Order: sequence, then structure tokens, then C-alpha cells
Amino acid sequence: MITSPDSRLATPSLPATLADVALIDAATCAAAGAMSLSWWHEEVRACRAPAPVVRMSRCTRWRVADVAAFWKDFAAKAAGDAHSAALLTARAKKASIEARKPEAVAKAKATRAAKTAATRLAEGL
Repeated sequence: MITSPDSRLATPSLPATLADVALIDAATCAAAGAMSLSWWHEEVRACRAPAPVVRMSRCTRWRVADVAAFWKDFAAKAAGDAHSAALLTARAKKASIEARKPEAVAKAKATRAAKTAATRLAEGL
């Protein structure tokens, strides 16, 4: 049987009957929205993301349906807030330009060299 590369990358969708009871971990919750794990935990702590339904040592899980609803609402709010997104993009571009200036690059290299030297000195003691 010959399979195309795309078929190997495709993930099967969750049957509708399982959506209400299926549980996922924090890494999957964050990955669903292309966010970091620490961002997801901060959203949960701030009560902006759904609370986990299972909280045990090393086993915290969320309902797929709750997480999907959160991401749909999050996307709707983000689409409606185009002005804030434009401001954030402008600030990020400006910071990127500033970081590429020769003096900023030189300062970063000097800081990196100092940290490396301090680490080597600490390891040698």
C-alpha cells in the first residue's frame, strides 16, 4: 500500500460522542492554540482558561470540549481586536529593528561572553 506524505501527517478527528468526555493534558491544550505551556498555565491561574477537571499529582487534565470552546472564544476576541494586534505588531517590529543595531549586537555578545566566563569560573572552583 502506497501512502502519500500528507496522509501520514493527518491526524484523525475526535468522534463527536467523545468530545464531551475526552481529556487532554496542558501541553496539548497549549499546542491547540500554538501557545507555550507557561502561557497556558498562567491563563488557567488567572481564570481566563477553563479549570482542569482532573487534578492529581502529575496528572492534570482538561475536557476537550472546554478547551475547544476557550480557543474559539479566544480567536473571536482576537479577530475583533485588530487595533491592538496592529499596535503589538508595530512594537515588535520596532524592537526587532533596535535589536539588530550594531551597538545592541555588541552589547549582547559582551553579555554572553561575560556569562560564559562566569560559568566557567564557577565550574572551575
